[in-house]
Amino acid sequence: MPGSTASRCGVTPERSQPPSRRPPPSSPKNSATWAGETPKNGKFLWVSSRGLGVGPNPKGPNPLSPLNNDNNINSFTYLPSIVTGAVGIAPGLPDKRIRALTAKVNQQVRPTNARKRPAGTPIVAPKGDNPKLKYVWYFVRENRTYDQVFGDDPRGDGDPNLTLFGKDLTPNLHALVQRFPLLDHVYANSEASIDGHYWSAAGAVSDYVVKNWHQNYAGRGRPYDFGVYAVTWPSQGFLFDQAEKQGISYFNFGEAVAGVVPLFPDKDRTPADLAEVNKKFAKSDLGAPLPGHCYPNDAYSGGVNLLTQQEVYDSSLPLGVLPPAESRFDCFRTKFTAQLATNTVPAFTYMVLSNDHTAGTAPGRRTPNAMIADNDYALGQIVDLISHSPVWGSSLIMVIEDDSQDGADHVDAHRIPALVISPFAKRGAVVHKRYDFLSFIRTLELTTGMRSLNLFDALAVPLYDAFDSQAGNNEGFDAIKPNVNLTERNTNATPNSGYSQRLPLDTPDRVPQRYLDKILWQYVHGKESKPPPPGPNASGEDEETFEAER
Repeated sequence: MPGSTASRCGVTPERSQPPSRRPPPSSPKNSATWAGETPKNGKFLWVSSRGLGVGPNPKGPNPLSPLNNDNNINSFTYLPSIVTGAVGIAPGLPDKRIRALTAKVNQQVRPTNARKRPAGTPIVAPKGDNPKLKYVWYFVRENRTYDQVFGDDPRGDGDPNLTLFGKDLTPNLHALVQRFPLLDHVYANSEASIDGHYWSAAGAVSDYVVKNWHQNYAGRGRPYDFGVYAVTWPSQGFLFDQAEKQGISYFNFGEAVAGVVPLFPDKDRTPADLAEVNKKFAKSDLGAPLPGHCYPNDAYSGGVNLLTQQEVYDSSLPLGVLPPAESRFDCFRTKFTAQLATNTVPAFTYMVLSNDHTAGTAPGRRTPNAMIADNDYALGQIVDLISHSPVWGSSLIMVIEDDSQDGADHVDAHRIPALVISPFAKRGAVVHKRYDFLSFIRTLELTTGMRSLNLFDALAVPLYDAFDSQAGNNEGFDAIKPNVNLTERNTNATPNSGYSQRLPLDTPDRVPQRYLDKILWQYVHGKESKPPPPGPNASGEDEETFEAER
């Protein structure tokens, strides 16, 4: 993951003591005599912001548990809490040794699984009049791990014991990875939703966001300014900014983090910045109840469409039929149908599908199973619509999660369910290649002709192994309606329902994670069930507080 490698960040000479005479790390020679040069620095400080990685978290958050909330965060091995940096002091090194080691480190900036572009791959810039791929759809879902969704697929590297939302709740996801590639080693570069939406929309996170999002997750009352204010934007902007610069057509269904909202006063936003924000806003469905705009933000979990004041669920029902049919699929279908009619389908479409985040067990709100199944069905419907349209033959659909914070995984807490759907995608393949967000971004950049935003995406490994040179997977996909009540509601008898009712569950990641973990665990396993053992640094006081308030 970018930012996870150790770096030499400074020196700390100790003039009151003689320079160290111990050999430097990984060097058989004495530092004082290496190549005949004496170190100028007695010692130096090294820092690795993410240590050596987090590894598996089989006792990670369970979104069906009442412990799934921030106030009991250490009851599970919650991803943001188990990211541990490393720091140390090493003996001084001569300049020649530093230069030699720097060259060695620079070589490791390139991915270990880098490869040349395969002959005939459709993942190329759109040159000529008839490129293989002309349209890219990029879907960002919320917070699941690979094992939670695909651990029950025996073809991949999964653990079925950790699967919560398997084939019965997500039949479309499972059908899609049977026909299109199953990618079982895709990793999020993020730890939570705030930095996750930056990674997915910009391939980078600004220094301001890196330093401040933790305070929001800690519940310290910090204002939510991410994505809205210019100080939070990455230096090279977002995918939408690059598309604007190059004249690449696009449309944004729901990503507000990407500097899209024009309405807030911002002393750091120049008139030129505001003009660019207005351009991006005009090519999005944000800002309801404005005409033609469906949703107010990037992370909408089963709430009310501000345009129609109707709840978002069961988009299979005809419009106007009660219960109301207002899902993001409905908005997409309306827009896409108009684009087809006017031959204006954009080269790049970004869409957020966030109901797989769930909304806990508050009475009157839809159950976690209903929301997971609804999100699965919405994706299936969109793939169905695109794959039966005139543009399907030159289309690429990619699906990721914005992060993996709310789940357990036996390989690594960053591993996510991700999909590649296209006539050119390998039929029934199982791809074990390691990919991450940047691989998906690099793939969409290459196929749309978009220039890279930074070093991270410029060096990323495209999804070459998921594609064939010919379109041998071009029949349409038929969406599968889950055999689940998509309008099922939590009741007062639902475990922890009264407590859930008092939590701000309308918006993802604004509820203490430890509480939501417990709520969802006991939703599945029963109110008296015992959640997994507490993780490192668990607080007994937090547990007592939850039990007392419940």
